[in-house]
Amino acid sequence: MTEWTSRRRVEAALNHQEPDRVPTDLTIVEIPYVRLRQYLGLPKEKDLRPNRFGEVRPAPDVLEALGIDLTFVTLRGPSHWTAPEPLPDGSVLDEWGVGRKPVPLPVGGFLLEVSYSPLRDKSPDEIDLDAYPWPDPHDPGRIKGLAEEAERLYNDTDLAIMGRFGGTILEMASFMRGYEQWLMDLIRYPDFAIDLMNRITDIQIALDEAGIRAAGKYLSIFKVSGEDLGMQDRPLFSPKVWQHILRPILRRRWQAAREALDRYGASHVKILLHSDGAIREFIPDLIADGIDLIDPVQIQCKGMEPDGLKQDFGDVLGFHGAMNTQQVLPFGSPEEVKAEALRCMKTLGPQGGLILAPGHNVQNDVSPENLVALYQAVKDYGQYPLSI
Repeated sequence: MTEWTSRRRVEAALNHQEPDRVPTDLTIVEIPYVRLRQYLGLPKEKDLRPNRFGEVRPAPDVLEALGIDLTFVTLRGPSHWTAPEPLPDGSVLDEWGVGRKPVPLPVGGFLLEVSYSPLRDKSPDEIDLDAYPWPDPHDPGRIKGLAEEAERLYNDTDLAIMGRFGGTILEMASFMRGYEQWLMDLIRYPDFAIDLMNRITDIQIALDEAGIRAAGKYLSIFKVSGEDLGMQDRPLFSPKVWQHILRPILRRRWQAAREALDRYGASHVKILLHSDGAIREFIPDLIADGIDLIDPVQIQCKGMEPDGLKQDFGDVLGFHGAMNTQQVLPFGSPEEVKAEALRCMKTLGPQGGLILAPGHNVQNDVSPENLVALYQAVKDYGQYPLSI
């Protein structure tokens, strides 16, 4: 009998085959991660280094304890850029010129929220995008040690590896312009909006390629960042804006990623797109434009019911996430978490295609008891053939 490693399990599911059990993943922010380690009886971890979303990368001992099958690698920071002094209001500027400040959360901790948008108070005819101090995607510091880290994870563990390299396009445009102003640009100044997003896209494509060149052959999944396209009950954008403005820009980035994966010996790697919300209307276009896997699969949003998604798209599209982080994981009992996990596996798991995970970075309102209940449900009931 061939041994089912985590990597083989994930890649079988990505190819719409049934492995030994449903594979799993976990993304989590610092406070619930520390609590989880304590609950599991694991030693305190030093130097967690949360990113700007507060997310930390779970250590191998946590992955082993919960039976998680995925880890990830990212680009490093640039070596030829120095952060400027904070603004008078305390905003810390990143290399895109966007400022952020910590905003406390009611459940403890904080989020770094955008507090300064460098292009917000100017009209398009006052903005010289050629003269803007754009980030340098070719800075050698971005890939320093990346290939070695990916090779080590590939050889020393049996985990599947996700690459997360370039950042967002739509979100970065909104950060630079201010969200309200950017939405108005899409209607009032579409040529400017397209120019801005294409310049961002060029940089993200270059960052993607740098990461793929260094580590692509070790990956199972490449995440083309996150582009939130939906609200809770409807798409965020009209069909006209989607088809004529946004889709061509995103498609260019996704197709460039596929070309880079093929060029650097990673044709087996599947492309994952993160998009929150009710995005069912866009899914046929996502598939046509090269997306293999969607995250976070917010099944509580309108049109995102798991049985319908599986029936209509499950033969060609994979699902990463699906566990309800709006109600069940933070507010449900461990038994309710278990029942939700069973429902997700029953509807999205047959014939493979599912990597079960929380539908968002686990936040401070999720107890370690509920997280353990989620992964225990997979261990107890997630074996193929599913008989839930």
